[in-house]
Amino acid sequence: MDYPEIQLPGQVSTVTVVPGRSDSGDTPCHDEATQPGPSGQLDAELTGIRNARKALQQAAGKFKELQGQFLAEAQQQLVDLSIEIAKKVLMQEIQADRHHIDPIVTEALSRVPNRTDVVVHLHPDDLARCEQAGESDEASDKSTVSFVADPKIKRGGCLLQTSRGDVESSIDGQLEEIAQALKNPE
Repeated sequence: MDYPEIQLPGQVSTVTVVPGRSDSGDTPCHDEATQPGPSGQLDAELTGIRNARKALQQAAGKFKELQGQFLAEAQQQLVDLSIEIAKKVLMQEIQADRHHIDPIVTEALSRVPNRTDVVVHLHPDDLARCEQAGESDEASDKSTVSFVADPKIKRGGCLLQTSRGDVESSIDGQLEEIAQALKNPE
């Protein structure tokens, strides 16, 4: 846009140009909202701050969600690791013959309501160590518990056969029960 040349008589000391008016002077030629002024600049900064705040809130929410997932996964891994360590320690104790099979058999027998005709299968190395488990105070006169060497049974475990079904007690099974209780503490 070309502006007409304006001639002013005499000496001019100051000229002030007012933007935003057309040649006629009654309509703005620029949108006043786009003019960088104190009010427009503050509004733009406020909008930027609001957008940044919203982004930070979203990031904090996502972080909290990821933190919860991480903690849950870490807890599961810690339980799994603890169970594996316990399993290795118990297996070392069993291999060194520093374990007691009697409490394992007694606990398994407590799961059988009627001890009539119970056959306890044990690893041959464990058989000699637990003959008295079937003769505990809890056994009634009517109960008949017999022990059988069974090489298929892992050391430190037993299998009880009854007329109503079988009861298995093993270190792996007991550790699995513990792991489930720790993972789902309901």
